[in-house]
Amino acid sequence: MNMPTQKRNKGFTIIETLVAVAILMISIAGPLTIAHKGLLAAINARDQVTASYLAQDAMEYVKNMRDNNKLENHSWLAGFDGCNSVNACGVNTLNEANDAIVSDCGTCVLKKDNTGYNHSTGNNSQFSRIFYLDNINIGQATMVVEVKWNSGTIGNVVTYESEIFDVLK
Repeated sequence: MNMPTQKRNKGFTIIETLVAVAILMISIAGPLTIAHKGLLAAINARDQVTASYLAQDAMEYVKNMRDNNKLENHSWLAGFDGCNSVNACGVNTLNEANDAIVSDCGTCVLKKDNTGYNHSTGNNSQFSRIFYLDNINIGQATMVVEVKWNSGTIGNVVTYESEIFDVLK
């Protein structure tokens, strides 16, 4: 009498399953890593653009103050006393009053509220902004604006430098 022969199981062995799962994990990890790096690059680009706009904002505000000083028959650098490379100042561009210049503010951390970035109201942002005037000569000065922020443990800085002149001499 013939004994029935045992049928061969056609399923996967545990080794074959582990190899398949490992290959699947490796094939998914690559695109996820690329997506993560892309997201970090987009966040870094956003922060750089924001810092550039904050620096341009400060430069335009200082130039506007210079022009208003001349129109009101004041010295073209009135209000910028003490804003030098040793004691940098902050500028609150949302404030049109005379206290827009923050003298010797140290790091000058910007706060953010629903109106924008400023030095007085809102929550602390990751950005700090200083400006100073350097190489002041008759009718000419160098304006420097620095915006700093941290991305994780990495410190970043955007620095704008421009010559400003006593244009209405």
